[in-house]
Amino acid sequence: MVFSRLWNFAKRHRKKLFVGTVVVAGGSYVAWTVLLPRLQEYMLQRLMKELTGADSPEDARARRREQFEHKQQISDTHARRKLAALRGRLNALFAEGECTQKVQEAKTREAKLEALGALQVECLAKAAAAVYMFQLILLVHRVGFNIVGREVGSRSPEHEEEVHAAFLQTLEFLEGVGAVRVAEVVRRAARTCVDRADLTPTKAIDTRSLEKILAAVCREADKELLAEAKGAATFLPDELNSKPPDTVRKPVQRLLDEARDYLDSPQFLQVFQKATAGGAKLMAQKIEQEMSGDGPWPAAKFTGPLTKNAGLALDDSDSTVAFNGAALASKFAEDPRLTEFCEGLFFQGEEGGAAADRFGVVSATRGRAAPSHGSARLAARPHPVLPVPGDTAGGPALDPKPKAGSAASSCAPGRAR
Repeated sequence: MVFSRLWNFAKRHRKKLFVGTVVVAGGSYVAWTVLLPRLQEYMLQRLMKELTGADSPEDARARRREQFEHKQQISDTHARRKLAALRGRLNALFAEGECTQKVQEAKTREAKLEALGALQVECLAKAAAAVYMFQLILLVHRVGFNIVGREVGSRSPEHEEEVHAAFLQTLEFLEGVGAVRVAEVVRRAARTCVDRADLTPTKAIDTRSLEKILAAVCREADKELLAEAKGAATFLPDELNSKPPDTVRKPVQRLLDEARDYLDSPQFLQVFQKATAGGAKLMAQKIEQEMSGDGPWPAAKFTGPLTKNAGLALDDSDSTVAFNGAALASKFAEDPRLTEFCEGLFFQGEEGGAAADRFGVVSATRGRAAPSHGSARLAARPHPVLPVPGDTAGGPALDPKPKAGSAASSCAPGRAR
């Protein structure tokens, strides 16, 4: 029954069936002779790419760019994990509580003003140190993580993971001994700027002036900590060379020496000054929102807000507030000068890499004289060449003998207009 129906259908539509059969047969022939070889060639190329790891130049560049962006996020996340411990350390290093007690115990007006002046310096120093240390930790971690990110898989040394872990562990020096050093220097810098500006507790200033003096304290501290290639000796001293195990000491020292070169570079200082100037601005804007009435206000009125926001600068617990560690980190990561600097590290020496294409970054082998801090680095070892960012947001480089009345010569805040 079924067969007879099919036979009758075929007789009624024999022309259509004939055409359909020709089309199917022709299509099968074309697929077999043309499409199948192409498919086989594509599958073979894909297999060879997977086996050899070879990518087209465009694919390779896109993949390296993705790796670069990922490394920046990892670096900042790792640095921000250190904020809670750093906050506790700065609380121990600054004695604004003792200064407040002396103000309360002062019996005469002269004694109270003297105690208020000491409290003012201590609170200013703590706020500046919080901004300084936070930006420094972020930037030093960027140096370390970009060096490691570039090295991963490129040399395939023995104990690669152990080498990288030991190298990154040396960065913790900054959070310990380095933080103590920063606190000492920033406290002296705050005293210098307050005296230079004749900033008494009763002198009226506005928050714009407060921003300027915070940034000026940071620039004054730069003279002892970073300027004139002091960064490596201060935050990655030669004593760290002996910390790694013997099995990885030599390759770790090679990475340390490269990181030291970057810390001593003018580009590092420029990016850091831009970051700290931005941090000082964010803090001053936050303090302005907390002040009651219209400014200017007596300088002594800022002691409480400075102490409070010094703690907030190292608090990464809430990403929704206008000023805290998360806000500072976001502002830090947005700086195009920082991106240029990090690209110079990560893409150094890559032919056609993003940094090479956009910024002309190349790997140089010019000699370098041994630095003054007594490092054992060889004078002939390669020295990184980085793109030079534009002028720093923190103002021009500080002149050892600035002209009178120039922006670099004084921390003196102006009155509100």
